[in-house]
Amino acid sequence: MAVTLAEFQAYVGTEETTFPQECLTAGHALVTRFIGTKTVPVSVHDQATLIASSELFHRRSAPNGVAQFASFDGAPIRVAKDPLNAVYPLLMPYTGYAV
Repeated sequence: MAVTLAEFQAYVGTEETTFPQECLTAGHALVTRFIGTKTVPVSVHDQATLIASSELFHRRSAPNGVAQFASFDGAPIRVAKDPLNAVYPLLMPYTGYAV
């Protein structure tokens, strides 16, 4: 099962269509390329696609790579340059730990 646009829109909380579709397409391509010829369960592949795609989606609200969320201390958070940063731990058991 591949992640649908509607699932991705619900995941990131938007009703937009064009930009989320671009992020979903790019996220899927990045995850699929990283996996290569390895066998990964469909549910794990889909979760990795959602995470990577949402990283791409949220970059536009992080000018200069810095996002600030409503928190008590108001501390800014640096956004990872690699959109797959959050999915590596999820995929490593299936793809291996070698670089």
